[in-house]
Amino acid sequence: MKAEYINQFIEASTNVIHQTTGLAPKLGKVGVKDTPYKSDNVLVLIGLTGKISGNVVINFSKEMAYRVASAMMMGMPVTELDEMGRSAIGELCNMIMGNTATLFSQKGVDIDITPPTILTGERIQLSIHKSVIMCVPLLFEDGDTIEVDISYVDK
Repeated sequence: MKAEYINQFIEASTNVIHQTTGLAPKLGKVGVKDTPYKSDNVLVLIGLTGKISGNVVINFSKEMAYRVASAMMMGMPVTELDEMGRSAIGELCNMIMGNTATLFSQKGVDIDITPPTILTGERIQLSIHKSVIMCVPLLFEDGDTIEVDISYVDK
């Protein structure tokens, strides 16, 4: 995995989250994550195709997903991920990955993204076999985290 590729994901994620929610995430310690991927959180899966091929999983705690969805809906309280809440979370992740694709394009690396798939529930298990999963934690003042987990192969 190339460090300069990971930087595109970091830049897009922090910028889009700040612009759409007003929250200012700080980068935590980037590291390797094990598979299978186990979670009780809200996961958004987006595929990558083109020069690099793989998956990105954006992982929110339920509370953070509610908070982000509420901010994206101009402060309307969100206490469950109904259709509107899932739509807001999906759109945020789509914007993050769209911006990531633009940053890659500016570096001469063409990629496409798939529409987001939102997974919620208890004891979710997701196996990603393409390559190592790099975990990019985005930390917030209240101690909550959004993880951007990246797995790809360079073609």
